[in-house]
Amino acid sequence: MPQGVIINCMTVFVGGILGAFLKSHFPKKLSEALPNIFGLSAISMGVYLIIRLQSLAAVVLAIIVGTVLGELLGLEENLLAGLKKLEGKLPMDMSEEQMEIIISLIILFCFSGTGIFGTMNYAMTGDYSILYAKSVMDFFTAIIFGTTAGFLVGFIAIPQFAIGMLLFFGGTYILPFTSDLMISNFKACGGIITLAVGLKISNIKKTRVLNILPALILVFPFSLLL
Repeated sequence: MPQGVIINCMTVFVGGILGAFLKSHFPKKLSEALPNIFGLSAISMGVYLIIRLQSLAAVVLAIIVGTVLGELLGLEENLLAGLKKLEGKLPMDMSEEQMEIIISLIILFCFSGTGIFGTMNYAMTGDYSILYAKSVMDFFTAIIFGTTAGFLVGFIAIPQFAIGMLLFFGGTYILPFTSDLMISNFKACGGIITLAVGLKISNIKKTRVLNILPALILVFPFSLLL
């Protein structure tokens, strides 16, 4: 039973819905201050993962080639277009800023290196500590951004659940074919992406982070080759 995955998704759902309900009662000072704190938290998580890398060349090559593929495929642009179509079917209006928040949170909740590795590690070893730590951060992050982006933040738990279950049941078949070197580089690659998300949330540097995600796949063969 993938309890870690379910709990992580529930924290996002409950946090997002709670944040939307608290929108008119949430202190403005907290709404302005805490997003930067969560951005800094994501930056810290990214740095923590980056220092685990063992092959700088493999990770850098994966980031560069992955970004090229992501940009050519227009991953973030297509997601934005899909969200805008979804927006037209929902009884709510969303600003460009809210759409940016949703994209950043989809990446942070669904595709962070910590979340992906945490789920795979949980599937293989039963160690849910990484996912539970992520759940705490996701809960408060969802509350904060739920006050600005509305109920849609809570429903990010749906694609998060689908991705988490896929990783959970696929982890048993993937990890046995990987080495410690591959896992370390994978975590470092996820750390770079998490760092970019943190910079974006903190309004330090805007990056089309979703377009970097192919690097998470490429880092395995590049680690083997290099």
